[in-house]
Amino acid sequence: MSKVLETQPVAAEEPERKATPHTAVLDPERRKDTGLKSGLIAEKDALYMAYYQGAVFRGHSSLSSLRLGKEVVFYEVALHGKVYRALARPVPSQGSRTAARDLKYALARACSEGLQKDGWLLEPPTAIPNTPRALVRELQDVTDLAVEDIVDNAYSILNYRRHHGAHYPDSMEPKGYSFRELFLMSVDTDGNLKTLYETPSGVNPEKWTNFLRVLDRKECEALRQYAVSGMAAGEYGEDGAMAIREALHLRDGGLRAVPPASYIPFMERFPLADHQKLERNVGGQRR
Repeated sequence: MSKVLETQPVAAEEPERKATPHTAVLDPERRKDTGLKSGLIAEKDALYMAYYQGAVFRGHSSLSSLRLGKEVVFYEVALHGKVYRALARPVPSQGSRTAARDLKYALARACSEGLQKDGWLLEPPTAIPNTPRALVRELQDVTDLAVEDIVDNAYSILNYRRHHGAHYPDSMEPKGYSFRELFLMSVDTDGNLKTLYETPSGVNPEKWTNFLRVLDRKECEALRQYAVSGMAAGEYGEDGAMAIREALHLRDGGLRAVPPASYIPFMERFPLADHQKLERNVGGQRR
């Protein structure tokens, strides 16, 4: 079994620390419920207020469009012609007149052979992944596929829907949403999973979160110029500058021939807006 599945056990008497602003999370709204090392959301936290569809504005809920009927979707991944989902769904045999807030929910896994087709239920999960590494580990559990296979062939459909007004793509392999490109993933020569949404060794976490913020804004041309300038190594170190170039290659297909940027610090070149929080959210902002 791959090393990716190995996680450090959390002592029963010491609750796992929660994710920090520099933990890459798939759903920022659930950051405070996400384990720092495991990347998982406990069942009770995942089911909390599962009935809630968000604020309603002019008859439309801000969250309901990402739901599947009454079901909450935690991930949707297309892999080898099938779509795998983790859900919070109402427990069967509840009365049709039961108020939404009184419905009892349970975690479920499902698999279908199409983006909007009925499928079948799998063994339910005991927790929900909320980091890229935890999602790969989850898919290994569900499919028994190798890490390399998942990294090379999986596509995050839920991320696509978040970025495109909750609509489904025309293909099960939408451009830009493979795990390799979206999650900046690769597999090293020993078969270990690597994602550049985790801070590279020796790099300041806040600086790396800031870089990811700009990368997710798709400012790749300016980042390429910065990456080949002396400022990248000066501010991020040699290993950090190499990681920046690798991230650009995974996300944007390489550096290409660009002139180096002038010697302007990263924060001056890519300033934070006054209201903006510096948090590490996977895949950029919703559109």
